[in-house]
Amino acid sequence: MRKNLFVAIFFVMIANVVSSQSIQPQGTRIGFFAGPVASNMWERIGGNSRMHDYVLGATIGILLDVPMQKIGSFQPGIDYIGKNSKDTYTDNNGQTIHTKTTLSYLEVPMNVLFRIPQGNGKVTVGGGIATAVAVSGKEDKTIGNSSTNSKLEFGDLASDDYVRYDFGLNVLAGYEFQNGFFATLNYNWGINRLFVGGDPKDKLYNNYLALRAGFLLGGKKKK
Repeated sequence: MRKNLFVAIFFVMIANVVSSQSIQPQGTRIGFFAGPVASNMWERIGGNSRMHDYVLGATIGILLDVPMQKIGSFQPGIDYIGKNSKDTYTDNNGQTIHTKTTLSYLEVPMNVLFRIPQGNGKVTVGGGIATAVAVSGKEDKTIGNSSTNSKLEFGDLASDDYVRYDFGLNVLAGYEFQNGFFATLNYNWGINRLFVGGDPKDKLYNNYLALRAGFLLGGKKKK
């Protein structure tokens, strides 16, 4: 409940920032991007916390770059992103279990970006929030010489594996060239519990580090 309230407050803050910064629609640009993603999960079960191993994935999407004053912009977008991880643990019977979780999401990031002139372009820094909805998932599990593959179900029923929606906080840093080409490093820290039901003290969150490269088109040059 507190996390959902935080998300709502953050959206209100973003709206206030945008409305107070004299947005100039005529300067809006559209961007296209793609890049690799290194993602994992963090869990706390029964009071024990640990991090799953990173697994590479990919992201591809589009965004709008809406100017705010002279050095900032508001960047909403939509992208496909893979949030994958792998883990090794020992069950109550002493068996070593290897798992690989593959999750696919449609994500809607809403970021505020600031530009600092440097060299032949601009250094970019910023942050925001990302809301995502799961579109597919699977888990590969290996116990000894036996391997299984299962489809994951998303929802709010006790029979589901994970909740359908994910929320995360973004931190951004990168560089934008004068021709519109940009590269951005994005760390996303998950804040929405992925478990369905169970002990509320047990937690599971997605995290990822993405390198997005792309280009911006459109907008009017300042005279």
